[in-house]
Amino acid sequence: MSKTPNYDSKVKAILDGLQPGERVCAMTGEKWMMDEEEISWYKKFNVPPSVFSPKVRLWHMTNFFAVYQWWWNKHPETGAPVLSYVHPASGIKVLPDKEWFTKDFSELGQKMSDRAFFVAFRELQLKVPINATRNFVDPENSIATVSLGDRNGYFVSASQSEDSFYLLDTQFGTRTMDANAGINVTDCYHVNHSLRLHNCKFIYESRDCLNSSFLFDCRNCEFCFGATNKRNAKYVFFNEQLTKDEWEKRVAEVDLGSYAQMTAAFDRFTTLIHEEAIWPQTFNEGSEGCLGDYFIKCSDLQHCLYGIESHGGYFCYGLYNANDNAFSCAIPGEHNYQSGPVGNTSNSRFSCTLVRCDNLEYSMNCYDCTDCFGCVGLRHKRFCLFNKQYSEEEYWRRVDELKCAMSDRGEYGRPFPMGFGLNYFPESGSVVYFGATTDDWEKTGAQKFEASDAGAFGTLSLDDPRMREIDQLPDHIRDLSDDWIGQPIADRAINRPFALTKSEVDYLKKFNLAAPRRHFTARMLDLFYSMSSGPFIDHACASCGKTVVMATNRAYPERKVYCNDCYLKYLEIKG
Repeated sequence: MSKTPNYDSKVKAILDGLQPGERVCAMTGEKWMMDEEEISWYKKFNVPPSVFSPKVRLWHMTNFFAVYQWWWNKHPETGAPVLSYVHPASGIKVLPDKEWFTKDFSELGQKMSDRAFFVAFRELQLKVPINATRNFVDPENSIATVSLGDRNGYFVSASQSEDSFYLLDTQFGTRTMDANAGINVTDCYHVNHSLRLHNCKFIYESRDCLNSSFLFDCRNCEFCFGATNKRNAKYVFFNEQLTKDEWEKRVAEVDLGSYAQMTAAFDRFTTLIHEEAIWPQTFNEGSEGCLGDYFIKCSDLQHCLYGIESHGGYFCYGLYNANDNAFSCAIPGEHNYQSGPVGNTSNSRFSCTLVRCDNLEYSMNCYDCTDCFGCVGLRHKRFCLFNKQYSEEEYWRRVDELKCAMSDRGEYGRPFPMGFGLNYFPESGSVVYFGATTDDWEKTGAQKFEASDAGAFGTLSLDDPRMREIDQLPDHIRDLSDDWIGQPIADRAINRPFALTKSEVDYLKKFNLAAPRRHFTARMLDLFYSMSSGPFIDHACASCGKTVVMATNRAYPERKVYCNDCYLKYLEIKG
């Protein structure tokens, strides 16, 4: 029996008359074809058709991601500085995680009114603080956000690590610096979407490699320096096979402790990828019936990215043990629509940052809740509307009324406005994951402010009289004296200051790596832009000419791509 019969009647009339055809996005004006598959997902979730293109719906979803942002916010009561992924200029309040979990924000509940839903919701959102770092496991001696268990970590996010620096989505990283989407990486530097590495530097899309540097798409390689698409290789130097003695001689001539030599080697590696590397249509493994990239043991994922053991997804991102989701990031979860990020959550609609929740709509940052609508920051609640508690019968009556009113006003079916976002738009998930640009900033309605606004840089300032310039750093790490430690350094490319810590400098000296010349957030974004991301495009296989659908890559837009069949044949001969 339906719990919202009046709304169900309204949406049924809409869906029964819905026909495939060309649509125009209400935000960008771009056209897209609404096909039978898209319509089937509306019917599955009992929601009206969207007025936004699929790409824009992904922008909305990822607009609330933490990504890799670090800002100094303030405690709303004491004014004490609080490090967070929430930018202070967003207007969103934050509390340290442990303090946040002692609060009950149902006391801020408000009655449903006949005002526009998003106006009323925004008032509630601005009242209720967010847990500043959203750590799932308390980090030990670490600066971390969305921690899955970090020990002695420095600016690590969505990771499980030990004695590491500057990580994003890196699991089991040990003594590693500058890594994105790595798994089981030890004593490594500058790693991008790779796993099971030891003593490796500058590694992209590779796995099971040891004692190597500058690898792209390599497997089970050891003692290689500059290699693409190699399998079970040894003593390769920029794709040239050498003897052990000759290889050791060539490698010894490249001193990665020198910034000039490191940069020259990296530039040569980038040229090698551009000119010699073959990119597969996808990096999928053991997956069937999928359109997208970075899948392991998945099936029937369409227009999706990054999935492990997930099935039945449509325009989703980051799926782990997730089933039947659309326009969502469900890690893990099932039957979620236009929601994300959500974890261990099911049956959510138009919501974000939910953990272990079921059947929530238009809600944010809730934990262990069931049957709630329009709520923010609740824990262990049920039958709440705008954070106000109701009986089960009264709750469903009011939800039915609200969904009908929202439908009549054209609100129900729209995701949260992007102006409700928490972050600095140029580094938001919309930009990082799905290709929005600063040219799109105005049309999205996302808040406009500078990265430095509202004291987001804390005590560091580009106007600091102690400020040093990047080009003043000594070329070789051995010449980096202790007086550089803790001194503000200006990254003029993004107008952001940073500083080197003693432990970081000790790490660089131990592994003979030149001191970086870019702010760590810029370095992390560079890594991500070298991975596949949305949107998907048609591309001709460079070998057989067959048209394939593939993800885009901002760092290598003109890369040489083979369809999966031609790629496997190439590896048999050249790998």
